[in-house]
Amino acid sequence: MSQSFDDLLDDPRASLALRLVRESGALLREAFFGAVEAADKGERTGKGYDPVTAADRAAEERMRALLRAEMPGDGVIGEEFGEDDAGAGHVWVIDPIDGTRAFLCGLPTWTVLVALLREGRPALGLIHQPVMDFTVIGNGESCWRLRGTDATPARVRPTEKLEKALCGTTLPKLYDSPRKKGFLRAVTARARHVQFDADALFYAQVACGRMDAAFDTGLALYDTAALAPVITGAGGVFTDWRGNPAPTGGDVLAAATPALQAALLRLLDEPAQG
Repeated sequence: MSQSFDDLLDDPRASLALRLVRESGALLREAFFGAVEAADKGERTGKGYDPVTAADRAAEERMRALLRAEMPGDGVIGEEFGEDDAGAGHVWVIDPIDGTRAFLCGLPTWTVLVALLREGRPALGLIHQPVMDFTVIGNGESCWRLRGTDATPARVRPTEKLEKALCGTTLPKLYDSPRKKGFLRAVTARARHVQFDADALFYAQVACGRMDAAFDTGLALYDTAALAPVITGAGGVFTDWRGNPAPTGGDVLAAATPALQAALLRLLDEPAQG
């Protein structure tokens, strides 16, 4: 690997990013084991059940306060409180709880997502699961898996055939067009296994070599910005559903190898059935 973990943390924004996920994660871990209530943003937007908790907002507020104190010239884009100086050269993209439904249900498959955009492109990404004390951090050149303060290199595994691949995606009901339904049906039929509803945790496990592919549809910038530096830093491929690299929203696909990515993309070209 071309870069050590200490080299990565020589970047002050990388060390700050770890502070962001750890401090917000500690707050969220405490809230997770307490009484959790949620409002439904979907009632306002008409996009279906979209819960938000007081913990989401408190965690994002904590991260924003740290950024104001440590990097006051940087911009911020967050799921709960929108944009602040989003045209800056350095912009932080934060999703305090990716997987709020799981958080509500008491399932530890939610994560904290933090990304840094440099001149509009994802340059650093972190996926943090506070209950497991598990973090993946990548910058496109290297990727590291952390348990507490113990860092080990994260690498994808060399799976090329879909029939041998462990895959993940969020909710089948989000596949709401004939083409998308056909794609999900085809992957489910041909892959070794498809697991559902662990959001960004699937992408962390692809980077760490526990899974082989993850894909999702209709994502926002705060859902995806952290994923590209993690997946590519671990040696994988991260594209949209047309094969374009480093998407910042929409329909995305992470694969351990180019051959596996190509096999998945071919399924999107098959005529939809039913």
